[in-house]
Amino acid sequence: MGGSSWSATDYTARTASKIAAGTSFGYDRDTKRAGTSAYAAHKDLDPKYENAAKLNLREARDNDEHPNSTPIVIGFDATGSMGSVPKTVQKKLGGLFGLLLRKGYVEDPQIAISAYGDATCDRVPLQISQFESDNRIDDNLNNLFLEGGGGGNGGETQSLLWYYLINHMATDAWDKRNKKGYLFMIADEVPVSINATHIKEFIGDGEPLSTLDTKAMAKQLQEKWEVVVLVIDNLSAKLQRSEQTYKDLFGAQSVLLVENPETIAEVIGLAIGVKEGMVDTLDQAEEDLKDSGSNALAVKDALGSVRGMINLANAGGVVAKGSMNVDLSTKGGASRL
Repeated sequence: MGGSSWSATDYTARTASKIAAGTSFGYDRDTKRAGTSAYAAHKDLDPKYENAAKLNLREARDNDEHPNSTPIVIGFDATGSMGSVPKTVQKKLGGLFGLLLRKGYVEDPQIAISAYGDATCDRVPLQISQFESDNRIDDNLNNLFLEGGGGGNGGETQSLLWYYLINHMATDAWDKRNKKGYLFMIADEVPVSINATHIKEFIGDGEPLSTLDTKAMAKQLQEKWEVVVLVIDNLSAKLQRSEQTYKDLFGAQSVLLVENPETIAEVIGLAIGVKEGMVDTLDQAEEDLKDSGSNALAVKDALGSVRGMINLANAGGVVAKGSMNVDLSTKGGASRL
């Protein structure tokens, strides 16, 4: 739960080679080969999994290596064509950590990987990992099951993830420092309602521990989480007016329109930089993206997504944070940020 540190060396040695060989996301491939009867979340991402203390809980805790943990949840839509987005983020995970750590955007990030679908028709509508600070983040990405389901009911049940964050999360950032964590939710369709049966079947709570009303859940979620919705501006999003729906739920400042899903990692990194007060101009954002290895097209598209957020941050004022040390070199060892 947040020990050890990210290593670019390990990422290059382990993950980049898998991507090049086409062998990443092995759990998804093996599960689909076994047939629909085998469809299930990997045990490390099963929301009904109990830890050694018999608690259905995900925790972001401080430790000697990371004394000021910052919890970050990245929630992917695993339905239909959206299932390709986690694979894109995996390819750019090194660049994302370059932004967060080498540029000192945030102290001691601990990342939980999640995926959601549609509880009304999917077998695996929610997956969520423990929080990690090292290359186990990539392992959790690799263990996602990309069901590719979803139905014709005009939305997905991302609120199943919201419920889990409200009731099954514990973070030292909030408990010790009254600091919110970050939820980045990648979405194209609007949320549809969940019910007590969904909660019992997919999370394991005999009875709901909090409200299941969508609007009330969105408000409750924001009490402890800085919510950022990355709306993929595809046909479904346009037809359902998804951008406006999420603005109504979370506020305009919490919704970023993403024209190019290939830039999800860049947009997440910059959004954290802006909210932590480490990025306050588009020129700086552009320079940081180039330094992290993003190509010209990705830089252009990512800047377009965060332009409004930077303007809002400048208008409201944001306090800058400190930096930290981490192994980001390709030679091993720690790098000064």
